Amino acid sequence: MKKTVLILSLMVSFNANAWEACGTDAKGNTANCEYQIENGTLTIRGTNGVGNIGQWYSHENGYTSPFQNLKVQNIVIENSVKNLGNWAFKGISCSGNVEIQNGIQEISSAAFRGLYAAEVIIPESVKRIEGDAFNSTHIEKIDIPESIERIGIGAFRDTIIKELVLPDSAYIEDKVLGTSRHLETLVVGENTSFGKIFDVFDYDTLFTNISNLKIYCTGDTAKCDANLEAAGYGELKSIKATTKQVNGVTYVYDASGKLVTTSGRRTEKRIYTIDEANTVAGTTNHVKIRYR
Repeated sequence: MKKTVLILSLMVSFNANAWEACGTDAKGNTANCEYQIENGTLTIRGTNGVGNIGQWYSHENGYTSPFQNLKVQNIVIENSVKNLGNWAFKGISCSGNVEIQNGIQEISSAAFRGLYAAEVIIPESVKRIEGDAFNSTHIEKIDIPESIERIGIGAFRDTIIKELVLPDSAYIEDKVLGTSRHLETLVVGENTSFGKIFDVFDYDTLFTNISNLKIYCTGDTAKCDANLEAAGYGELKSIKATTKQVNGVTYVYDASGKLVTTSGRRTEKRIYTIDEANTVAGTTNHVKIRYR
């Protein structure tokens, strides 16, 4: 009797950690990926040397993602995944982080539409965020690297997000934020076009929460203010900000040196230089020393 119970226990444990094929997507194509859930973490990896998660919405078949309605602590998309299909993560509730590992060059259209998560970490390999990529999401923070060259139409439209750092070098298409009214901290550069960030047709709605919105300019505030006025947002004024890059992370400070926010993720573990240690220590109020 004891032997039988032991065997069953081992079988259940094995099945819980087994990799499962993503299956056939909404377009009828086989998705080249598989996934497992272990200790609350959903991990997805590519297969067949392709790494295509698949397209999980079509007018004919509706929404068919294998991840729908999951509740997990973290999501890890391994570097063997090369293509994120649309609607793959709709409705997932993630109490921790979504970590996209290096390998993906673009966040495809509607890839994370409808996602609930604490934080999404985008790697330096990503060059483009396509339209509606994060439409209607509920995310506390999205780390956008400086490698981003283009942000598509409505990429963050109707998101419930409190802070966002937009790369100054990125080309921003129309209505990136749309009617998002929960934003409290927006970091931009002197070249950012505000006419392309907010939905100009929802001007009145935008200013219902104007008292909560702070726009930090990492360049010349006069230019940022001129861009705001040119877009019809003369009521908004930018706040001077400076940035420091430390091992893949951008630290944003106000004029008094107080940390405003951070964006990005450390690219590797190593010992800091004195200058880097001073930057990190100033933001965390403690320093960890490692020996080797």
